Amino acid sequence: MSIIDRSTFFDIFGSGTFDGEPPIFMGADVEPILAFSRTFHLKTVIEIGIQRGETAKIILENSPWIEKYIGIDLTPDSQTTLSLQQGEVPQMAGELVKDDPRVELILKPNGTRDLTADELPLADLILIDGDHSKEGVLLDTLLAHQTIQQGGIICWHDYGNSLVPDVTAVIDELNMKEDKICLIQNGFLCFQICRDGR
Repeated sequence: MSIIDRSTFFDIFGSGTFDGEPPIFMGADVEPILAFSRTFHLKTVIEIGIQRGETAKIILENSPWIEKYIGIDLTPDSQTTLSLQQGEVPQMAGELVKDDPRVELILKPNGTRDLTADELPLADLILIDGDHSKEGVLLDTLLAHQTIQQGGIICWHDYGNSLVPDVTAVIDELNMKEDKICLIQNGFLCFQICRDGR
């Protein structure tokens, strides 16, 4: 896997700094996403696993050029594939950004398993941070590749997180085939700039 030094990443893609506290689950990994947003002036973003909307709030507050932000998550009564993630099922998905007119929430009992690419707009950036099981990461990756525009960016969160090893295993398998996914050093965020798109 290609690994990019964190400071080199920001030298290339610009600043990811913001005021306030980092999101609980995303932490400082939100900074590279902000850098992508500022550099490429993203118009449409899809976040798989929006949870309460902490990451979305920071991105939207610092990206007035974003026109549409789609947050996908489970309905409150859903069961997660991994029992470890059950506590992450939001009772009010996207509650921190629900009043932003750019936000559209898609809540399904099985999350992205209940969606097809035809139901989603072409996206400039897709953040995969939902079902961390092997099947979940694979399905979300397939959906992202069917939804991303040419030149768009797919990001995966939790690579290297020992609590959810399937994320790392899936990304390593994908990289054995094509080696297009890059890890940002000192974090859990990987990305791929897609040459192909919908």
